[in-house]
Amino acid sequence: MHNFSNTLAYVNEIFYKPNHLNLNEIREEPQNSAYGAGIFQLGSKSVRFRVAKITPNKIGQFVAFWEKDENNKNQAFSYKDAPDLLVINTFTDNEDFGQFIFPKEILRKQNILKTETSKGKMAIRVYPDWETPTSKQAIATQTWQLPYFVNMNNINHLTTQKLLNLYLN
Repeated sequence: MHNFSNTLAYVNEIFYKPNHLNLNEIREEPQNSAYGAGIFQLGSKSVRFRVAKITPNKIGQFVAFWEKDENNKNQAFSYKDAPDLLVINTFTDNEDFGQFIFPKEILRKQNILKTETSKGKMAIRVYPDWETPTSKQAIATQTWQLPYFVNMNNINHLTTQKLLNLYLN
């Protein structure tokens, strides 16, 4: 289920379509296909879409997002060319499901996107609300990430409102 097409179809059925958010210009990103990678328009917003992976030895989930430069070397995405949102889908074996919906401005602020003063990052670890990190760095990371996270195990009015706020504002 965690490839791009299946995950996008699932999210479209449970959230986008019921809330009249229309998908357009859907393209897979083969360079990060192991992370369910794609890009699309959702209404007026451009979206980069990923599926995070559980790693066996560390808490949190790992996700990559990079592109090739003119010399065919991997590099972080630039702030200037980045879509409006980075959506990272998280799943567990226990059927937990959630989404991080990061505006590109917060990714710039966290030095994840490449700018004139930051080389950016080609991957990050995300910490959904069902994770309890113990290291200072992981706790600090989860603290800035959680305002952009929605636990989608039980979609209700509050969940829908938070999702719409993150997607549309």
